[in-house]
Amino acid sequence: MAFKFAARTLLELGKELISSDEVAIYELIKNAVDAGSERVEIEAQILISRTSQTTALERFDAGAAAEDILEFLQTKVLPGAPKITVEGFLTSLRQTVRHRRRFGQRLHSAYRGYNWIEVRDTGLGMTIEDLDEIFLTVGTRSRRSANVSGATFLGDKGVGRLSTMRLGDHLSVRTSQKGEANWHSLRVDWRRFGHDVQESVEDIPVAPRQGNRKTDATTQGTTVRISNLLGEWTSIRFEDLFQGRIARMVDPFQPGRANQLLRVLHNSQRVTIPSVPKRLLDGAHAVCKARFSFENGQPTLSGTIDYRLRHKERPIAQSGAEIYSIAQNTFRRRGKRGHAASAMAPIRPQALKDLGPFQVEVYWYNRRVVEAIEGLTTSMQDTRAEIARWSGGPMLYRHGYRILPYGDPDDDWLELDKNAFGQSGFKLNRQQVIGRVSVESAHTALSEQTNREGLVQSESSEALTTILKWLLHGEMRELINDADKEEQLTRRQAEQRALGFRDTQLLVQQSLDVLRRQISLAQRPLVDQLAEQIDVLSDQCEALVGGVDKIVKEAADEREKFIHLAGIGLMTEFIFHELDRAVESAMRAIRDTQESSRASVLAALEAQLVTLQKRVSAFDELTGEKRQTKSRFDVSGVINLVLENHQNEFRRHGIEATFAAPAGGMSIKAVKGMLIQILENLVANAVYWLKQQTRYEPSFHPELVITLSVEDDCITVQDNGPGVDPSRRDVIFQPFISSKPPGEGRGLGLYISQELAKYHGWQLYVDSGVREVRPGRLNTFVLDFGDSK
Repeated sequence: MAFKFAARTLLELGKELISSDEVAIYELIKNAVDAGSERVEIEAQILISRTSQTTALERFDAGAAAEDILEFLQTKVLPGAPKITVEGFLTSLRQTVRHRRRFGQRLHSAYRGYNWIEVRDTGLGMTIEDLDEIFLTVGTRSRRSANVSGATFLGDKGVGRLSTMRLGDHLSVRTSQKGEANWHSLRVDWRRFGHDVQESVEDIPVAPRQGNRKTDATTQGTTVRISNLLGEWTSIRFEDLFQGRIARMVDPFQPGRANQLLRVLHNSQRVTIPSVPKRLLDGAHAVCKARFSFENGQPTLSGTIDYRLRHKERPIAQSGAEIYSIAQNTFRRRGKRGHAASAMAPIRPQALKDLGPFQVEVYWYNRRVVEAIEGLTTSMQDTRAEIARWSGGPMLYRHGYRILPYGDPDDDWLELDKNAFGQSGFKLNRQQVIGRVSVESAHTALSEQTNREGLVQSESSEALTTILKWLLHGEMRELINDADKEEQLTRRQAEQRALGFRDTQLLVQQSLDVLRRQISLAQRPLVDQLAEQIDVLSDQCEALVGGVDKIVKEAADEREKFIHLAGIGLMTEFIFHELDRAVESAMRAIRDTQESSRASVLAALEAQLVTLQKRVSAFDELTGEKRQTKSRFDVSGVINLVLENHQNEFRRHGIEATFAAPAGGMSIKAVKGMLIQILENLVANAVYWLKQQTRYEPSFHPELVITLSVEDDCITVQDNGPGVDPSRRDVIFQPFISSKPPGEGRGLGLYISQELAKYHGWQLYVDSGVREVRPGRLNTFVLDFGDSK
């Protein structure tokens, strides 16, 4: 016994997998390329339109005279159709005009014989056995097996031949390999697989035949002819197709590449295929060029973003654990407590290796200020039209051939529109972007869906998308925004970040409600005590945020407002993140322990709350009344306080943190809370990257060393994590710059810390003059007090 399927299923399969005429033609082009043909000829001979043919048949069925139908068709011959061929077409009809039944038959056969599309190549060709065993096998794995072994075939699903049924009802194949004496032929009438057919597919005979002898045995290649065409193939539509969507399918960023590969004819007239004009790319207001590769075994993303309009540049130089961090995906999980929470999906380093090298080119245009481009356009409107011709977001290519549908009008695969239209200014939406992403990996890593609707979901494909989103949203968009706004950050942004902790506060309260239902009545008083402590923490954080309006009114400098409010937001958000983690950890322990052990678990939670309460007390230095109050204090005590606040985190992740206070300490006069905030940000940043390096390199031993130098009047914070590329030592202090995945970092910590240092007359920078922890990377932050102690 075995599965069987009706013949009409084959027709349905073709319709589902090949969604448009341009996709069908593209599949035939890729088949020719995979056959090894260096050139592909596509010729359309179209004497009358499909509409005219349909009208003629309808008139015939209604009883119209053959002479009248012939006269009608004579008036409908398309302009530009070859005269000799037209005469042959009309003559074939005239010969049967007096025999109505034969005229009706000829009306069908003449349209099929004189209107066709051919795709010709000089590739390897097929033997008669290949036609039978491979071409007629839908879903053959012949190329898939080769791709697994390292080949670079564009297709490997074995369904491309179904594209012919999209274009016409009749298929004719003529093929042969070098050294064979004869051509081989195959004819298929797709109407025999129509909706009204009741037969099984195996009951419909389709067999290849040996054809004419070749005049030259060294000739090889394949000609595919599709006739009884189903679409309208006027010269205007044909040109629109090849100069529009098909022009995007053979990498248009390579000047003349499509015309080198394709020779396209419509009624013997050459149709040229355009490339993206270099002058248009040279006129882009911002350009991002980057390459992902492996150097010395480490994944590396390098390149430059050049905002030409504002003369601003930003280097891209991420590697190792930084790439690992960027490539992680945020997803939503439904917790047992009944609420959704963000979680990170860790990626295996092997998935990055499977992804392989890729290159990115993105060109951005501010459509409001575009001008005529010398030698290309004559007005702003012309330039906008040329941009619209090629825009739509980055298109994805493998070996110079498009992977559909990335970059199509309905495909926002990098969420450019989704993010742009959610912000003021609509920066970096798809109408403003022309670009390509070129991958080299085989189908085994980035496999295309059978229906041509993108890549099959995998770790490698997700990593590609996530890295590109980081590059465009986190780096390119922010550079454009920063340059345009010149650091004019609004109160609304600051307030939103200052109040962001409340979502987590609500989750904690929900967690406690669930916790009460899971323990005995005897243990509930202890939980109530914990709830009271949490309420105290909440009140303290509310008090910090509650002074926002007062601070905004008092502050004279907009930047100071933002820094202060954003700092409070980050700190309170961190508190409740830690609180949520502690409560969830306790709940997990309670579920896994006996009734008698639950009291100790709750006691451990209480101890963690005490630690958090100390932290809130330290943050009290940031309140409105104290934020500008300078006092004299010992720096060693502040460093010890910050390290004490992170002790539990150090233990959890095996981080060896060391600090040796100098004899006699160091006394400075400053705003204590601001120094706490600077050190908190530096330590939290170090901890994050040490954790990422540990995940990326399991044998890694994370270390954090803080040094207070009385002689040099400075604090150094050094870790042995991935470090910073020297080209980005200044970039990382700009707002919203982060190599952390979405949900893990706002890119504000270092910016805020440097601004707080400037407030005191201090300097915060990455030191490039100390001993390298990692070759070519910077791992040491310096807070230099200078003469401002």
